[in-house]
Amino acid sequence: MRKIQKQPEPREWTEYRLTPGAHYEASSELRQALLEEQGCLCAYCMRRIPVHDVNSNETTRIDHVLSRRNHPELQLSYSNMVVCCPGAINTSFHCDKQKGENDVTFNLFGDHFFDTLSYSSKDGKLQSSDAESNRQINTLLNLNHALLKRNRLETLRGVIRMLDRMGWTVSTMRHQIDTWDNKDQQGRYKPYNGIVVWFLKKKMRQVDNRI
Repeated sequence: MRKIQKQPEPREWTEYRLTPGAHYEASSELRQALLEEQGCLCAYCMRRIPVHDVNSNETTRIDHVLSRRNHPELQLSYSNMVVCCPGAINTSFHCDKQKGENDVTFNLFGDHFFDTLSYSSKDGKLQSSDAESNRQINTLLNLNHALLKRNRLETLRGVIRMLDRMGWTVSTMRHQIDTWDNKDQQGRYKPYNGIVVWFLKKKMRQVDNRI
């Protein structure tokens, strides 16, 4: 997972939101704004979201972090919305599809929650040092589904193999952190970049501690 830098809501959504009697209804402009904001990654599992049909629930799902059922007053709040992947692996659900009408209470838009996160470089498991956040990661969102863990681990191992060839120099690691922690020229993040950035920053701290 990575912190989401919320941007101003799209003009079309502002106009719709201010329409008397407006109720939540997804729009292509809303989906596109959220996709651009998140670099085309799912807000929860960090899978790449296909963008060939932004109006289809088969490729994108808009999630209200605090659900519309529990917080109807936030149904039109752009700051309460993220875009997610389809949320299904065969018959197993995860992300928004697993979450349903429940609330995610950790803050995707601030630093504190992300400071609690760590990954396992052995099996790709994601965890939080905060018990309630960890429960939501595992039970509410199913982010440690076997396939998600495997995808994270394979992504990390690919970077490790590359650095084994190039050499684990400070400049090389910094370059990789910059590559994985920022959007590319098309405005996209690399899938599963959270585990890579976490791992490389941990390595950098180890180097700094030895100096």
